[in-house]
Amino acid sequence: MLIVEKLKLKEKMSVGEETVADFLMSLGKDVEKYSTRNIAEVTYTSPATVVRLCKKIGFKGFDDFKSQYLKEIDYLDQQYGSVDVNFPFSKNDSIMKMANKMVDLYDETIRDTLSLMKHEVLKNASNLMKHSKAIHIFSSGTTLNQAECFKEKMLKIGKQVIISNNLNYQLYEANCIQQGDIAIIISYSGETKNVVRIAQSCKSRGIPIIAITSFGENTLSQLAFCKLIISTKESLFKNIGDFSIHLSVNLILDVLYSSYFLLDYDDNYELKLNTAKILENLRKSSNPIIMNEEED
Repeated sequence: MLIVEKLKLKEKMSVGEETVADFLMSLGKDVEKYSTRNIAEVTYTSPATVVRLCKKIGFKGFDDFKSQYLKEIDYLDQQYGSVDVNFPFSKNDSIMKMANKMVDLYDETIRDTLSLMKHEVLKNASNLMKHSKAIHIFSSGTTLNQAECFKEKMLKIGKQVIISNNLNYQLYEANCIQQGDIAIIISYSGETKNVVRIAQSCKSRGIPIIAITSFGENTLSQLAFCKLIISTKESLFKNIGDFSIHLSVNLILDVLYSSYFLLDYDDNYELKLNTAKILENLRKSSNPIIMNEEED
């Protein structure tokens, strides 16, 4: 979850902390000019209140908060277009106008996700997958369906992927992961209770975690070996359809699969062909393009 959203939510904040939260949001990048004491004076609170607020939303203190908040503002100021990811079309749009706006949303989300990818992180993630015996994926909701597509691709090239679909059992299953396996944990906010408990269980037992989560620091990312960042411009709740989040997660999972495929391209392609011949030989089409056959 973005820092600005945590400040807006004001979850479990005292009246004084709420006042500080509102002031921090109003400052934007000017927060760089302020110290804990300055903020306390302007808000008629105390330095202890400012520090307590920062700790309540997941930071060690005000300096830690300020550093991450400024990074977040810089990220949010980067614009690849004018689409509102929460409301990409309006009620008065025609069907084709809506369709064109959705294309713009796709384009901007993909570009934003790509801008957040780092070579070293992808390299570390692909090496983790290569040297693991099996990959366990944990998440909830629609994201688990997206993970099924990743699982299918990986199985076709001989890599075992295990997805925990029963939310009641996920923590137990995380506790049973064998040494030599890894976990991929997907959570936009990175703060969901169940997700955090699963990550803590993996971390305590030395199971490496690849986190797929939002921009900035959160509990999940702090527990992970490496972090792949979801495009983080969509509200958790106030949106039309989680379009941006799902698009971004799909791209990240496809890039993860492709980075693993690249490690042994020829052998992986041969494996996929052989798997298709054995398990998919009943799939037919009269379209020569689909069947990869030349017309006479």
